[in-house]
Amino acid sequence: MKYILIVISIMCALNISAQSKKKYKGNKRTSKREIRKRQQKAYDQDQTNAFNPIQPRGARQNDARDDLLWHSESANTVYHRAGNISLTSPSRYGIKPDLELSTNLFLNYWVPNITLKKRWANNKWYIASKHGFYSATPGFHWAKERNYTSIADSTASIPFVLSMKNELIFSRLFARNNTCTREQPYLILSAGLGVDYGYAFGESGLSEIDEHVLAPRSPALTGQGGTIYTRVRADWQINNQLLLGGGIKYFYGEFTGHHAFEQSTELQTFLLPNFSISIGYLLSYGHYNASSSVGIIPLFDLTWHFGRKQAREKGLFKGKMF
Repeated sequence: MKYILIVISIMCALNISAQSKKKYKGNKRTSKREIRKRQQKAYDQDQTNAFNPIQPRGARQNDARDDLLWHSESANTVYHRAGNISLTSPSRYGIKPDLELSTNLFLNYWVPNITLKKRWANNKWYIASKHGFYSATPGFHWAKERNYTSIADSTASIPFVLSMKNELIFSRLFARNNTCTREQPYLILSAGLGVDYGYAFGESGLSEIDEHVLAPRSPALTGQGGTIYTRVRADWQINNQLLLGGGIKYFYGEFTGHHAFEQSTELQTFLLPNFSISIGYLLSYGHYNASSSVGIIPLFDLTWHFGRKQAREKGLFKGKMF
């Protein structure tokens, strides 16, 4: 009897221990699920860093800011209700997932301008069109009052000039597999073909602007004709904080020499997650009535990025862009 009691006691102890371990394992699994839910909830609700949010479990840091690689001259549009405010480059806002409104705030004092970009296709190849209106009339009055004769003669009559821009843009995306679930873009090549045309409402005493950058755009700015241009551009993401971009543009139109070229390069870096600075140059070449056939202009820009990038489950490379 003594031995039977001992065996029964040992069996009861083993049974209690097994049940305890099973309960612990169940609680452990529940605990892991709870932790994952809390992490995802914190990620979804994070508003402190819209363009570089807390990465979900298993994501890599280089998944951040892939939307900012798309330059304003590319065929992509900014995210819906997101965009940027820039000092010298176009400030942009996403009206709809495939529709973008932009304006160059720096130029608005002299040349009020507004542009609408519509994206028509998005896969490895992106296709978009840009349509804009602008007027250099305020700038001509400003130059006339300050006796900048290379832009507007002091005796010239200045009518209201309305200029229009239409451009077709193609972009090709190149990406690498950095995670098991999605690709990460690192290079975007773009090409564009466009025409600018201006019309003067009234008698005009304006003539070609004898300055680099402005001369090939003179026909549209003065309302005396148009200019056709074509361009190619590359944008490269060096790392999470550094972007390099540049391109070449060719002009043909009703200006002296009829041909002109521009080459630009910009380096953009992020001082804060939603604030960047850009430096670069614009090189101009053309045989018009300027003191030299070559001109160079330094480029500088400050940009504040606002809004949130698209949710990852609707990311850039799963069918539709948005």
